[in-house]
Amino acid sequence: MSYYQTQQTKSEEGVFINFNNGYYTFIFSFEEKIIFEEISKSVLEEYNLHDGSLLNKTFNVTYEEVINDLDDDDFIIFRLLKLELLDSI
Repeated sequence: MSYYQTQQTKSEEGVFINFNNGYYTFIFSFEEKIIFEEISKSVLEEYNLHDGSLLNKTFNVTYEEVINDLDDDDFIIFRLLKLELLDSI
């Protein structure tokens, strides 16, 4: 069986709802929650997502959906690439 990896970059409006154990959760307009396992260093430098001050704020979220076929099952990783705050603080 051959191994493959695909990446798709998306940009959606989402609300930051949780940070827990290194995972960042956003809910999007299509009512789907996405938990980001990876986050770019530039996002962490620009926004403090750890202290709770940005909870329930709306962002334009640019992320990558990485699909790996490691065996018979697909494994999906969500990587947060960029945030743009839409709400005023």
